[in-house]
Amino acid sequence: MPQNVTIKLPIPPRLNTGLAAARERNLEWMRRQKLVSGRRAIHRYMFSAVADLAAYSYPEVEGDDLDLAFDTMGWFFLFDDLFDVPEGRKADAAVDVCQQLISLVTNPSSQKATYHEPLVSAFADIWRRAKTGMSEEWQQRAAHNWVDYLTGNLTEEIDRRTWIPQDFTTRMRVGHRTLGLIPSLDLAERVGHFEIPQIIWHSSHLESMRRGAVDSVKLINEVMSLENDDARGDPNLVRCLMQQRNCSREEAIRLAIILVQTTVGQLLEQMKLIPLFCARLGLTSAEAEKVQRYASALFTWIRGSYDWSRSNGRYSPRTASALSPNVTGQLHPANLTTVSP
Repeated sequence: MPQNVTIKLPIPPRLNTGLAAARERNLEWMRRQKLVSGRRAIHRYMFSAVADLAAYSYPEVEGDDLDLAFDTMGWFFLFDDLFDVPEGRKADAAVDVCQQLISLVTNPSSQKATYHEPLVSAFADIWRRAKTGMSEEWQQRAAHNWVDYLTGNLTEEIDRRTWIPQDFTTRMRVGHRTLGLIPSLDLAERVGHFEIPQIIWHSSHLESMRRGAVDSVKLINEVMSLENDDARGDPNLVRCLMQQRNCSREEAIRLAIILVQTTVGQLLEQMKLIPLFCARLGLTSAEAEKVQRYASALFTWIRGSYDWSRSNGRYSPRTASALSPNVTGQLHPANLTTVSP
């Protein structure tokens, strides 16, 4: 079972001690936002444990900041599931929501509007809270990264309607945009109450580290979700490797694990250069500490995504079985159909 695959990572596991209480507060927020309603939808949502990813990825955050992280993670997965439509059908409702979200982020005058789609109104609440206390420069950068994530989802939808690229490189490039890790790293600054200087964010060194982190988290996600994707007939990078390398499923999984471990090893070497990087930029000790915290968040996310993937219901054998085309009348435990189309 892919969920039981072991990936040895030289990163210590961490878990937020406020997980249980934050989980309950997140469920209440989901209800208020009309994202879940009814016993069955609540059961599916709690079983999937998608928002718990925040406890693994932001282990030191507390209070309202932890709630923002939980709500954002929960929202991510509901939005992602909106694009999961039966083969041969178009995800028109998802495209419409996506376009509304892009307008919300890029058009300040629309941000006080009333939104009828729960996913849009919920995001408006998240975006308002995320911007609180952050500089204009951070808000502009975060908005750009959200738009890139949203338009990446439109790219995936158009590809699905025409032909889905099967080569590993193309799939990985699109996955860099749709994984949502870059906005999640912006969120690490927000809930951690720090900002790295805007110009430094654009450096090749940090960009290379971000790409390595995205590659690692994406591959971990693809391995752990393989059975779900197989059941749905969705593309998966493991199958791309099988085709390109003409290898078995087991060999492709092993190759994906090697790629993750190799990338993490390279990231550790890049991490060692952070002090020199900061020194050459003439950063103060306070500025250097912020850069260090940002770089550390990359490793926390890699390890967190792995630990969460092995524990949640979304990638469990039960979910894969429910998604099988041979099973009728069952719903994906993580796909909340109470979201208005």
